[in-house]
Amino acid sequence: KLYRQAAEQGFADAQLALGRCYAEGSGCFKNEEKAARLYAQAAEQGLAQSQHALGHCYAGGKGVVRDDEKAVELFRKAADQGFAAAQYNCGFCYTTGRGIAQDHAAAALLYRQAAEQGDASAQYALGYCHAQGKGVEQDRATAARLYMQAAEQGNASAQHSLGLWCMMGFGVAHNLADAARYLRLAADQGDANSQ
Repeated sequence: KLYRQAAEQGFADAQLALGRCYAEGSGCFKNEEKAARLYAQAAEQGLAQSQHALGHCYAGGKGVVRDDEKAVELFRKAADQGFAAAQYNCGFCYTTGRGIAQDHAAAALLYRQAAEQGDASAQYALGYCHAQGKGVEQDRATAARLYMQAAEQGNASAQHSLGLWCMMGFGVAHNLADAARYLRLAADQGDANSQ
């Protein structure tokens, strides 16, 4: 009720919070259309988290008609404000070419910005860029360091990759005990490739 009152008065943080309630069905009936409308109201006020949330709505067609280009536009607005999750998602769009022309260098730059803020998904993605030489020079030691940062935060993909690299000695010392530990951590999170 308090979120609703504050949202109706135009408070962007309340619009975001109430939008999340509608998106998740938390304390109210789930309503993706209302969530998207509330995100849009807060996004128009420049709230990066709402721009990011609305970008997800457009990317997934939740409460709005799916529009990948609009999703990228919103991710970019939030990314330009330094919002790490949006930097990662915008980078992912550049990686996949979804809603924007594929550009691995632009993706790596955005992943780096988010990784420097501690975003585990971005650390893993930037590590993958370095592992494959996509958008950056191939550098296994840097890739391993980034995988380690993401793995220590619980990123299952990074744990899996680091486990394999420890097993093969790519970018890190060959260490079967570490390989088993990282693969087990990933498997415990349901990573099918690690099981």
